[in-house]
Amino acid sequence: MKLFRAPVTVQLTAGLIAASLTLGFATGCSRDPNKQKHKYLESGKRYANEGKLKEATIQFSNALKVDRNFADAHHELSKVYLKQGSVMTGYAELMRTVDLAPNNQEARIELGNLLLAGNAQDKATEQANAVLALNSNNADAYALLATISARKGDHATAMTDIQKALSIDPNRAAFHTTLGVLLASDSSTSGQAEDQLRKAVSLDTKNVASHIVLANMLQKKGDLAGALEQMNAAVAADPHNIIARSSLADLYMRQNDTAKAEEVLRKAANDLPEDGNAADMLASYYIRTNQLDRGAQAYSELVSSHPKSVPLKLSYARLLIAKKDMAKARTLGQELAKTDSELPQVALLNGMLLLNDGKTADAFDTLQKAAKATPDNIQLKIWLGRAATMKGDIPAAQQAYRDAVRLNPRNIEAQQGLAQISIDRGDNSTLAQLGDAAIASNPQAANGYMWRGMAEGSQKLYDKAEADFKEAIKIDPNNADGYLQLAKLRLVQKNLPEARSLLEQSLTHNPNSSPALRLLAAAYVADKQNAKAVTRVQEQITKAPQNGDMYSLLAQLQGATGDTAGSLASSEKAMQLNPNDPVAAVVYTRAVITSGDPGKALAKWQQWTNDHPNDAQGFTVLGTLQEAQGNRDQAINAYKKALQIQPEQPIASNNLSYIMIESGQNIDVALSLAQVARRALPNSPSTADTLAWAYYHKGNYTSARDLLEEAVKASPNDAALHYHLGLTYSKLSDSSDASLHLKKAVSLAPNSQTAKDAQKALEQLG
Repeated sequence: MKLFRAPVTVQLTAGLIAASLTLGFATGCSRDPNKQKHKYLESGKRYANEGKLKEATIQFSNALKVDRNFADAHHELSKVYLKQGSVMTGYAELMRTVDLAPNNQEARIELGNLLLAGNAQDKATEQANAVLALNSNNADAYALLATISARKGDHATAMTDIQKALSIDPNRAAFHTTLGVLLASDSSTSGQAEDQLRKAVSLDTKNVASHIVLANMLQKKGDLAGALEQMNAAVAADPHNIIARSSLADLYMRQNDTAKAEEVLRKAANDLPEDGNAADMLASYYIRTNQLDRGAQAYSELVSSHPKSVPLKLSYARLLIAKKDMAKARTLGQELAKTDSELPQVALLNGMLLLNDGKTADAFDTLQKAAKATPDNIQLKIWLGRAATMKGDIPAAQQAYRDAVRLNPRNIEAQQGLAQISIDRGDNSTLAQLGDAAIASNPQAANGYMWRGMAEGSQKLYDKAEADFKEAIKIDPNNADGYLQLAKLRLVQKNLPEARSLLEQSLTHNPNSSPALRLLAAAYVADKQNAKAVTRVQEQITKAPQNGDMYSLLAQLQGATGDTAGSLASSEKAMQLNPNDPVAAVVYTRAVITSGDPGKALAKWQQWTNDHPNDAQGFTVLGTLQEAQGNRDQAINAYKKALQIQPEQPIASNNLSYIMIESGQNIDVALSLAQVARRALPNSPSTADTLAWAYYHKGNYTSARDLLEEAVKASPNDAALHYHLGLTYSKLSDSSDASLHLKKAVSLAPNSQTAKDAQKALEQLG
């Protein structure tokens, strides 16, 4: 038996061993890291070729999990990031590729082009030279050097380098395109440029850039049919190329064919529902052309057709916010937060909604966290800047805008943010510098000329300001701001007829321009045509019925003309349209106080501060109302809360300082608060009075006198100023001037407590 069973056992064991070896071999193959990483790499390439960039990113990242030093995966990942618009991340991956594979000529060329796009010309040159050191006949390196020389204005060297590239590879369409651009820049050779560009498109019908450059050249010649043919060819060459679609839409816009432009942009959004740029372009078109209702309808249909498209939902929300349909926008934000909370664009949307709801601190925290996680997202930087501004953290706002400008020096929104800070601070020197920089980086944009013109106007350089404003209008005749700025200049020059005409033009181009309407109304009021001002605002409201700021303006005008009922109705409408707008709330408050119901105003601001616990201005207004009703302790608490939120809130600082002085509290703290208020509001008679009163109680009568004399000049009918100045002169042993101002205080406010105090001081003086 033993002899019989032994061979069986041996045979079974051998079979098992063979099977085990077979399984082991198969398992070993599947776990071979080298094969595994290449499998991920090839899978990622297939996804990238199909336009599935998210899936490609996952596969390339999987390859790097297997081998974090896999240069090919870093290279492919860089390409995907750049296609997605993540420039900084793509740049980092290219740098890693070149570090790991210094002989990768393709990666070096791509890195060089990226550096050149960021205006790092010397570093781009280093990459081109490194490639030539590896291969002296690399045509792409010479082409890159040609572009660098052209950027530097060295036309001769650029021509030499691109011709060298063509001598190595005469059939490269991109090289002929570069040569065509260089020839076009020289009047003596411009006639040859079109031949080179036509050569380019004949060599490679799929070369999008060649078609676009040729189209632009033909458009300048007046050959609109030829330009459209080339732009359409660019779209056909690469239907996924958003630049081609955008260029075609721009061409239609330049021909004032807005219907065709809209059709192109809408088709792009529909054909490329996962492309954020395609979705944004269409939204920008509707916002720029003031077609918010039409845009919202279009996006409602697009989202219905592509219910899983995050980019379309985000752009839809952007339109809804512009349209002030916050309820629908908030619903979209909540939906996206549930399904795609990790996306920076979703954080951006919800940050914007938090800002609208007055939750400034929460918005700032949300945007700051997202910006740190995605440091190359320009829009996050811009909205972080806006949140910081609303929070009162100007240094953080400036840093956020500067980061955005660093990522894209030509970004108008980031430049606008920095410019607005300069405008708010009255920093004309910085504003002029920003204008010059914007003009240098993009001379065909109007904003730089307007900023420089505003700085010049503030410095009374009216001729220069006028020239810049007119240049802005010439560049962009549909931009309402150009007419608005020139109108402001005309108002300074007291040319009311032309100012009104320019303001009307501004409103024609932007019916929602509240600043233009405010100035137009002010011009009528200055001309003693108050009724006309009211009528004109009412007319504009029919064209912009959802503009709460215009109702606020109407309420102010109605209040000034004695129409208390109309003012209350208009302010209530303003609050209905903008329940979270503090300006509307202030106008409403004035209306209810004028109507004789201060309690209602107080209740409104108590509710406001409950709803907006981080709004320093809200607590300041509440404190002012409480102080007016004699609730000094409550007012002190409100002012202190305002200063906890915004330590340099000027009105809260000023009012709290005055209460502390009057109630005999710590005079040093009161003086510090008064100084804060004066720095923020240096032209205010009220801050001058408070600081002077603090100096008075500190025994610094000379400083108090100087401030009060300045304040009395600005506000000669303020009894309290004359009273304080009279007391100050008394301390300085100037009885004559003391008597003069104390008597003035009595005459200005008879039967008031100030008059009684002044009369008592006069008796003591006598």
